[in-house]
Amino acid sequence: MKYDITGRHLEVTPALRTHVEAQIEKIKGAFEGKPAAAHVVIEVERGRNRSEVIINWHSEVIKAESLDADMYKSIADSFDKAEKMARKLKSKIVDKSHKATKVSALPTEDEAAV
Repeated sequence: MKYDITGRHLEVTPALRTHVEAQIEKIKGAFEGKPAAAHVVIEVERGRNRSEVIINWHSEVIKAESLDADMYKSIADSFDKAEKMARKLKSKIVDKSHKATKVSALPTEDEAAV
């Protein structure tokens, strides 16, 4: 997964970078098949830490953001929200591509003979 990290009003330290990389590794399993591209924006505004995760995958955009007093918790919350959205999107894609009729909906041999 490709990713970019942008810091607004703060410098992206190596510790923040490793935390973001660990979060990306955690949710990487949700994005199988077509490669995803992520953009992580972290910023400090009036003492509040805000993080935003934007993921482009399968011509869809997943955007999650979080606001917290702790930057690391804010980043983790944003990635948790993005993972939840990605799993929901993935199930929609799988359901759409598997349009076959279910076995329970097919008529039995007795019903077909009548």
